[in-house]
Amino acid sequence: MDKQAHSENQITLLALLNDEIAGIVNITADQRKRVQHIGDLFIVIGKKYWNNGLGSLLLEEVVEWAQASGILRRLQLTVQTRNQAAVHLYQKNGFVIEGRQDRGAYIEEGKFIDVYLMGRLID
Repeated sequence: MDKQAHSENQITLLALLNDEIAGIVNITADQRKRVQHIGDLFIVIGKKYWNNGLGSLLLEEVVEWAQASGILRRLQLTVQTRNQAAVHLYQKNGFVIEGRQDRGAYIEEGKFIDVYLMGRLID
């Protein structure tokens, strides 16, 4: 994994396998003091790398980094309600469903789908 870009409360990690990007995890955060402790998490794993532990590895790495940052106290994300594999991955790593957003995403098939709002506190 390469730490591509980071600041005290932001980071991007790339997982490279055979010189190919297999996955990316990213935390972005506002720099304003009152909300700089909240990190928005995004993760994507290439389809051919699904179900081999890469998602867990990336998530564990970025959570460990967030804990060590000393700034981030909360991570949050949205995930499609139909993506139960991702929901399970996040729950396994300490995230909880905090709410549901109806029509929270628009997909290529031309319809709206619901998303879960998930979060994890960093102590």
